[in-house]
Amino acid sequence: MPTPPKAWRTCCLLAVLLAALTFTPIVLVPDEIEPILLGMPRTLWFGMLISFGFFLLTLWGAFILSRHNESD
Repeated sequence: MPTPPKAWRTCCLLAVLLAALTFTPIVLVPDEIEPILLGMPRTLWFGMLISFGFFLLTLWGAFILSRHNESD
Protein backbone atom coordinates (compact mmCIF):
# COMPACT_ATOMS: atom_id res chain seq x y z
CA MET A 1 0.00 0.00 0.00
CA PRO A 2 1.50 3.36 -0.98
CA THR A 3 2.21 5.96 1.66
CA PRO A 4 -0.37 8.75 1.93
CA PRO A 5 0.82 12.16 0.77
CA LYS A 6 2.23 14.66 3.21
CA ALA A 7 -0.86 16.84 2.79
CA TRP A 8 -3.03 13.96 4.09
CA ARG A 9 -0.90 13.60 7.21
CA THR A 10 -1.10 17.36 7.73
CA CYS A 11 -4.89 17.23 7.39
CA CYS A 12 -5.09 14.46 10.02
CA LEU A 13 -2.78 16.37 12.37
CA LEU A 14 -4.90 19.51 12.05
CA ALA A 15 -8.04 17.48 12.83
CA VAL A 16 -6.46 16.11 16.00
CA LEU A 17 -5.31 19.60 17.05
CA LEU A 18 -8.75 21.02 16.37
CA ALA A 19 -10.35 18.28 18.47
CA ALA A 20 -7.90 18.99 21.30
CA LEU A 21 -8.65 22.73 21.05
CA THR A 22 -12.33 21.97 21.66
CA PHE A 23 -11.68 21.01 25.29
CA THR A 24 -9.14 23.67 26.24
CA PRO A 25 -9.89 26.65 28.50
CA ILE A 26 -9.74 28.86 25.41
CA VAL A 27 -13.12 27.47 24.36
CA LEU A 28 -14.62 26.10 27.58
CA VAL A 29 -14.30 28.82 30.18
CA PRO A 30 -16.17 27.78 33.33
CA ASP A 31 -18.92 30.10 34.60
CA GLU A 32 -18.41 32.69 31.89
CA ILE A 33 -20.78 33.53 29.05
CA GLU A 34 -19.26 36.88 28.10
CA PRO A 35 -18.60 38.18 25.50
CA ILE A 36 -21.87 37.72 23.69
CA LEU A 37 -21.95 38.17 19.93
CA LEU A 38 -25.34 38.41 18.22
CA GLY A 39 -27.01 37.13 21.38
CA MET A 40 -24.91 33.95 21.59
CA PRO A 41 -22.14 33.23 24.12
CA ARG A 42 -18.50 32.87 23.14
CA THR A 43 -18.48 29.11 23.72
CA LEU A 44 -21.22 28.63 21.13
CA TRP A 45 -19.36 30.77 18.59
CA PHE A 46 -16.16 28.78 19.13
CA GLY A 47 -18.13 25.56 18.72
CA MET A 48 -19.53 26.75 15.41
CA LEU A 49 -16.09 27.85 14.19
CA ILE A 50 -14.55 24.52 15.16
CA SER A 51 -17.36 22.67 13.37
CA PHE A 52 -16.73 24.75 10.27
CA GLY A 53 -13.02 23.93 10.57
CA PHE A 54 -13.83 20.21 10.66
CA PHE A 55 -16.05 20.67 7.62
CA LEU A 56 -13.22 22.34 5.69
CA LEU A 57 -10.74 19.65 6.77
CA THR A 58 -13.16 16.96 5.57
CA LEU A 59 -13.44 18.63 2.15
CA TRP A 60 -9.67 19.02 1.93
CA GLY A 61 -9.07 15.40 2.97
CA ALA A 62 -11.60 14.10 0.43
CA PHE A 63 -9.91 16.15 -2.29
CA ILE A 64 -6.46 14.86 -1.31
CA LEU A 65 -7.52 11.22 -1.24
CA SER A 66 -9.45 11.43 -4.51
CA ARG A 67 -6.40 12.86 -6.27
CA HIS A 68 -4.19 10.24 -4.60
CA ASN A 69 -6.48 7.41 -5.75
CA GLU A 70 -6.62 8.76 -9.32
CA SER A 71 -2.84 8.73 -9.58
CA ASP A 72 -2.65 5.01 -8.59
